[in-house]
Amino acid sequence: MRFSGSGKTLAFAVPIIIDIMNLKDNTTKSTNILRAVVLEPTRELAKQTYMQFLKFTEGLSITCALLDSDKLPKNANVVVSTPNKLVYALEKSAKKLSSNNLKWLVIDESDRLFDTTEGDEKCFRNQLSRIYQACSGNAVRRAFFSATFSYEVEDWCKKNLYDVALICIGARNAAVDTVKQELIFAGSEHGKVIGLRSLFQSSFEPPVLVFVQSKSRARQLVSEIELLQPPVPVALISSEKTETERETAIAKFRSGEIWVLVCTELMGRGLDLTGVNLVVNFDLPTSVISYIHRIGRTGRAGRRGHAVTYFTEDDLKFVRPIANVIRQAGFEVPEYTLKMQMPTRKEKKKLMRHAPKRKNIGAVKKARRKKNRKKRPAAAHDTS
Repeated sequence: MRFSGSGKTLAFAVPIIIDIMNLKDNTTKSTNILRAVVLEPTRELAKQTYMQFLKFTEGLSITCALLDSDKLPKNANVVVSTPNKLVYALEKSAKKLSSNNLKWLVIDESDRLFDTTEGDEKCFRNQLSRIYQACSGNAVRRAFFSATFSYEVEDWCKKNLYDVALICIGARNAAVDTVKQELIFAGSEHGKVIGLRSLFQSSFEPPVLVFVQSKSRARQLVSEIELLQPPVPVALISSEKTETERETAIAKFRSGEIWVLVCTELMGRGLDLTGVNLVVNFDLPTSVISYIHRIGRTGRAGRRGHAVTYFTEDDLKFVRPIANVIRQAGFEVPEYTLKMQMPTRKEKKKLMRHAPKRKNIGAVKKARRKKNRKKRPAAAHDTS
């Protein structure tokens, strides 16, 4: 476990690269064999990690591949993939993973393992179980990496792996103090919109990353931001967008053409968006782990950042754990948030699987009402 933005990819890339180079130096046999599989929870993260491997191995005789088809790549030393893509390739491809040659199975963002419902075919745990069976050689090292610590993941590892070693850099599940953190009571959804308008119309410094809890709310918030004057260049990334659309939005965000990027938890998680000055949690994160990952998009690699988190009357039951983390990082929070009753374990689990129901954001609700009024048939006039 390492702080978000602290160079976690290097922590597993360097040992893999050294292992492959040692193999090439000490054998006369073909070295175009698969030595490492790296799993990422999203396509965007997989591509990002693949690009980092290309940078780290520049000038070395190491072949890296990004799995983007239903066939396992030939002659690759390192394959980066999402679990779903790899499971599909293992089922469809005539080529199988050789456990005799494979030395590394790396699961990045490993606390995503328990973010989906068990029994679902797309559940990360179910997919990992299939991949684990395909990489069952005794010499395979299984390494789990994350910026946050999940007791569920630790328990899973202890039950399924041998001689587990836990390495933790810094305090467990602590927010970095290089990110200035604010916790603001907005009262209602409308209050959050007013707060965001005020923030964007004052002296804010883009680029800004805004997190919401669902795809529909991402669309609604973008519509609201587009109404601002002077205009604020904004885009969104969600699973509804095509891969090309997401990559285009991210590229424009990186180049400065887009100032504000609205995204859901999964889409924004782990993205290495250099230079993000501000993270806004428009919707309160559903867990401390979620909060740490979100604000970890700013203040990366030694830079300083700023994070603003809004909460409403509907969030009062769940705000205390996040308030505690912010206070522990050395920042002020409303005193009453530290005295609220802590959510039960059952409530926490329910919240992680089902985000709170919220009212629609701002102008979207008004637009729907206006549209519905237009659809109503005109009342018949009494001609008597």
